[in-house]
Amino acid sequence: MEKKVAIAPARALVRGASGALVVGVMALAAMTYRAVHDGSEELRASDAAFNRGDLADAVLHARRAATAYAPGAPHTRPALERLRAVAVGSEAAGDPETARLAWGALRAAALETRYVTVPYAAELDEANERLERLASKDPLPTGTERGQAARDPRALLARVPGPPAWASALLVLGFALALIGLVVVALFGLTRDGRLVWQKLGYGLGVFLVGALLWAIAVYSA
Repeated sequence: MEKKVAIAPARALVRGASGALVVGVMALAAMTYRAVHDGSEELRASDAAFNRGDLADAVLHARRAATAYAPGAPHTRPALERLRAVAVGSEAAGDPETARLAWGALRAAALETRYVTVPYAAELDEANERLERLASKDPLPTGTERGQAARDPRALLARVPGPPAWASALLVLGFALALIGLVVVALFGLTRDGRLVWQKLGYGLGVFLVGALLWAIAVYSA
């Protein structure tokens, strides 16, 4: 009887890990669906604004579409192309304000979707280069050298907001380890006939705890 009482909480833990794993997978699928749905809607709104000649609105919706990022999502590349087309076309038409708006939106989308890597790295480099070139054409106001330094486009564009790359990498690593730990507990911690596999159970819990700790450190550091 005592043995059954001692084993019961562990079995409940295994069942809980299995449930958490299912919920995690469903949540990830729901977030991916939401990103694709919202991104596609924003891209259609950008198309409509572009067709009626409202470039500012087209840029706004294209930026939102680009930031609704999911790996392999079909709307991200057309959204980036829309931003670039507005930027290049506005420069050619002698409209630096709209060009600056579009390049800035492209740069913002690249920064807002970065995590361990930068999915839009090439677009970010081009946007920084074009924004720097546009800024260099603006006449500097009279003032002190400090005021001129504050307007240095290269220094301003070098500032990257958000958490450092190492914190993002630690966050992803922690999440991955926690997920692996749950998988081990759910799949190998309990046999088909209901017996606990203590070694697998302990290993899975240890990996989960390490992942949770790394995730917490990354969130705190960000």
